[in-house]
Amino acid sequence: MLLIAATAAAGVAGFALAEMRLAGGWGFPLDDSWIHLQFARNLRAGQGFVFNPGEPSAGATAPLWTLLVGALMWLPADPLLSVKVVGAILLAVNGWLTCQLARATGLERRWALLAGITVVLTPRLLWASLSGMEVMLYVALATAGIGLHVRTMDRTPSLAGTGLLALAALARPECLMLFPLALTDRWRRDGWRQLGRQYGRHLLLYLLLLAPFVWLNYRAIGRPLPGTFYAKVGDYGLLGSFDLGRLARVFGLYPLLQTQELMQFSAENSLLLTFLAPMGIVELLRRRRHARSSWMLPLVIVGFPVLRGVLAPFKGATFQQGRYAAFLIPLLTTVGVIGVRAGLRLLRDEVPRSRVDWVRRWGMTAVWGMMLFNLVPLNVYAARTYGRNVREIQTMHVSIGRWLAVHTPAEAVVAANDIGAIGYFSGRRILDIVGLVTPDVLSYLPPGQPADRGVEQFLNDRQPDYLVILPNWYPELSRRQDLLRPVHEITLDRPTIAGGNRMVVYRMVWDRP
Repeated sequence: MLLIAATAAAGVAGFALAEMRLAGGWGFPLDDSWIHLQFARNLRAGQGFVFNPGEPSAGATAPLWTLLVGALMWLPADPLLSVKVVGAILLAVNGWLTCQLARATGLERRWALLAGITVVLTPRLLWASLSGMEVMLYVALATAGIGLHVRTMDRTPSLAGTGLLALAALARPECLMLFPLALTDRWRRDGWRQLGRQYGRHLLLYLLLLAPFVWLNYRAIGRPLPGTFYAKVGDYGLLGSFDLGRLARVFGLYPLLQTQELMQFSAENSLLLTFLAPMGIVELLRRRRHARSSWMLPLVIVGFPVLRGVLAPFKGATFQQGRYAAFLIPLLTTVGVIGVRAGLRLLRDEVPRSRVDWVRRWGMTAVWGMMLFNLVPLNVYAARTYGRNVREIQTMHVSIGRWLAVHTPAEAVVAANDIGAIGYFSGRRILDIVGLVTPDVLSYLPPGQPADRGVEQFLNDRQPDYLVILPNWYPELSRRQDLLRPVHEITLDRPTIAGGNRMVVYRMVWDRP
């Protein structure tokens, strides 16, 4: 564990140095991070789970992370730094949990250590550890829950493991697939009758842990899932309106696209492990007589692109540094290491007898060398990207939020399509024209049609004082000179994470009585 912690600390330090050098100070690489802090600050102030004080909202996709950030708000330290420290600690925890998962699959200690070190040096997870997002929390909960499931396959299922999988779902909704896949794994081994006897209490615990989140969403928007799901996925998944063409895409095209992107995601993390992962999956599937013959890892790896393509075909595994698919990294790493070990054994059996000792003596060293040779330069590049991401969000989103705080009346209402830093720093009431925390706008945005007209109608009905948008998102609306008066703007040279290179603050012109 000390080696993993030291490795994680070294990686985090490299990213933090890049942040200070390129951004000139602490910040976050995503505007969404500030959404969590806005919810957490209102929670800390006794306003409840809201973005705008006094307005119930279902915009928190990761309520467990928001609660944790809210708890950090009680500390005397800067909440931004507190969040980063917790993320760095959770990175090391994820490395240790990956070791435990690898050991549960039958890997020896040195191979399990390789898996843990690889995870903490994965560029996407180093980026996530300082991002202020929920990634490190839900990856840890998912890995711990899956590890307990695998470890107890030869005995009574772990109630704690089920609880961890439920908490993982509260930290990231993609993890809702894990408990059903765990049930599938048990059913494969033990059949329906044994499954019913074993999992009655587990199902009750799982539903009880999820119930407050579902109730919060129903209370705010009258639907069981957070507003972010309906804003981003809408009618594109299986839960949308009935349409034969859409259903054909849901069951045929979207899972294939998600699978293709998952392969890219894995290869960008480690080409060697991706190449040998199929051999690792075969190794796991063939252990039918082993006491812990769990198929959980292959089920999750294969199930992710299929279920996401069918239920939530929004973006893919590589989107925003892979934060929607990060919980697959410990699984892909473990499966890849199993494949590497199997490959070395096969090589030892096939090479001439005079070279077997060389493979046995230097094979593991060669694998470590190849892994580090791959990860170190990737992290140098990723750290620079991270620093540029932070600089970009600070330059555009944070500065506009601060500008609004100084140059607009305290009672002003601001409509925006990126709401995090603008809401956090401006202190103004925000109308979210994307619908993450203002679900009313979704009824103005029919799927398959440009958003400009629906947003314009929404603005006409609500009549905010200011509008802050990326004009490339709303080309027709941004040209309405009779409605919009530009008063401030920020332009980026080459955006790396923002949705456009230009953000404009408009004062809105209304014929009010």
